[in-house]
Amino acid sequence: MPPSPLSPPAVPDHIPIPRKLCYASGAMADNLIMNAFSSLVLPVYNIALFVNPVLLGWAVAIPRFFDAITDPIMGSISDNTRSRWGRRRPYIFAGAIGCAVLLPLLWMSPWKGEWGVFTWLTLVGILYFLAYTVFIIPYQALGFEMTTDYDERTRLLAWPNYLGMTLSFFLPWLPRMIEYQGFGGAVSGAIYVSLGVGVVILITGILPALFGREIAGAADQPATPFWDSLRQAASNRAFVIVALANVIVLGGLATMVGLGLYVNIFVLYGGDRAAGMALSGVGGSVYAGVSYLSVLLAVAMNTRLGKKVSAQILLSLTLLGVSSLWFTLRPELPYLQLVSTVIIGLGLQGTWMTFFTMAGDVCEEDELVTGLRREGIFSSVGAFSRKMAVAGAAIFSGWVLHAVGFDAETAAGSGLTPEVSHNLKAAFVAGQALVCLAGLVLISFYPITRGRAIETQKILAARRRPHPEPTVSR
Repeated sequence: MPPSPLSPPAVPDHIPIPRKLCYASGAMADNLIMNAFSSLVLPVYNIALFVNPVLLGWAVAIPRFFDAITDPIMGSISDNTRSRWGRRRPYIFAGAIGCAVLLPLLWMSPWKGEWGVFTWLTLVGILYFLAYTVFIIPYQALGFEMTTDYDERTRLLAWPNYLGMTLSFFLPWLPRMIEYQGFGGAVSGAIYVSLGVGVVILITGILPALFGREIAGAADQPATPFWDSLRQAASNRAFVIVALANVIVLGGLATMVGLGLYVNIFVLYGGDRAAGMALSGVGGSVYAGVSYLSVLLAVAMNTRLGKKVSAQILLSLTLLGVSSLWFTLRPELPYLQLVSTVIIGLGLQGTWMTFFTMAGDVCEEDELVTGLRREGIFSSVGAFSRKMAVAGAAIFSGWVLHAVGFDAETAAGSGLTPEVSHNLKAAFVAGQALVCLAGLVLISFYPITRGRAIETQKILAARRRPHPEPTVSR
């Protein structure tokens, strides 16, 4: 095994709370960048302006595909950057500014008609998600390398979940907010709301750049060629397993959860947009509240049972919750679905956090073999796979709406037929259950146990320890 080229680093076993908070604030920006966009596209352009959902799916997917392709490139650039401000922080700073500026522009299309909207949304979307790549890849890599301790990494990465979820109380209400009559319509409402969101992205996005700290000595290691780094990351079995599990669960849930607003509006409330959006807002806020408990549960289980067992338990709880939706989605009792929301919330947020910390542990396995710290490439390949899944979900959700027979103009006028209503509910529930089950099967093959991770860290700590100069007898 090659020796580590790192100079003896200051790798703290404990990170002060203020520094954890400053790093975690970036998760608030991340949450807003991704979800403000995704939560407003269909309400603005499909439900309000009747743009074809399949066309919108492509307008959302093309920038996401471009975004995903640029992720590994950004990861390699970040790993190989040498500057007085470090490898990660300059990009975090620049990316946050770009996203804050571009978000309101997404709703300012100067071109009319379906193809005009498609072209504008695609072009501005490519720039928006390029800025997001510049922000998120170095941000996630920074989190992986702020500590190398197995349990402290779990505690550190719990904080982005805590802070990021505070905005989850707010995000589900964005579709309802743009309907405020004082804004003068959904399009202008989206612009005003996005301006406010952009300010929050700017503030929370630059804090990690100002106060985050990278592992000492990592910038002194030799540069690694892009294709070599990519090939070695793709050959890491533990990384591939957790990345695939994450992709399948995320992609499937993103596809089906995008249909949740349609289920609430058209299946439960017969086309009442205000009531359906309000129910989605309440459900999102309940999910956010329960998610805090999910993260606490995940931290406790990760530090006691190990991350693989924790992921299996949490994902099983999520599967139970999504399956129960078949019985709780009832038009006569619309808010009964919140029972399922509580169960899903207890499992899902902790699952995401555990998957992320598992990917962080892969960096030590990689250093054990290669002697290099390459958090950027692992962060970027993981992000690439997740974004490809979300991009596919954007296309597939539009296809599902078409396949079940949904038409926005017909639904807004005469409502859904019983057959379309049944098909929409069935797709929404069954799709989520199947991807959770697939994720459970995959994660059972993840090889890094708690004992293996701790042994790896001991070996690496010994490598990094400075060797005393030999004494010469006279």
